[in-house]
Amino acid sequence: MLVAVIAAAFTGVFIYSIGHLLLHFADHSVTQELRRQELWIGLVLTFGILAVASFLARRSAHGRLDKQVAIGKSPMSGELNLDPIPLSAKYGPEGTVADLSAGYTLYARNGAFGETIDVLKSVEDIGGIQRTLIYAKGLYGGQNELWIPIEAVSGVYPESKSAFLAIGGDEAETFGWNRPPAAFSRVERPKETPLY
Repeated sequence: MLVAVIAAAFTGVFIYSIGHLLLHFADHSVTQELRRQELWIGLVLTFGILAVASFLARRSAHGRLDKQVAIGKSPMSGELNLDPIPLSAKYGPEGTVADLSAGYTLYARNGAFGETIDVLKSVEDIGGIQRTLIYAKGLYGGQNELWIPIEAVSGVYPESKSAFLAIGGDEAETFGWNRPPAAFSRVERPKETPLY
């Protein structure tokens, strides 16, 4: 937000300065358009600004102006800085989702993502749909609670207690996995009054 405010203030000052410069050269007694000095100065300023901008753009095709800059500690893409997947995570024969249990480390495409707390079967979600969910806690500053559908698992390795998810590490909130299913809502449901 600070960058936007500074850019808006700079633009406002720039426009104000150019406007006052042109008003300074304005001669209101001249009625012919081609003889008005402030219009010619405005035209020269416009071409000058465009010439400088195009020169900078051509000169730094892969230089300072093209460098991606972000203010803050989080990357702009929103990806988590997860530890890379160790080679030992895919140790032993591949299992099935039935092998999943508490203590399994869940890996996204870009690294360790969470740790399984429990596997919940037949959980009722919105619309009365019964689903199997992995209840997990996020690693490395991730969500405290994750509710991951079993369908997201792409590989299970029981010997290394590792499971792989078919997502990137920054997609949990996009899929709504940080929200508990309807059956686990902590908000008290309104009492139903009988119709008769």
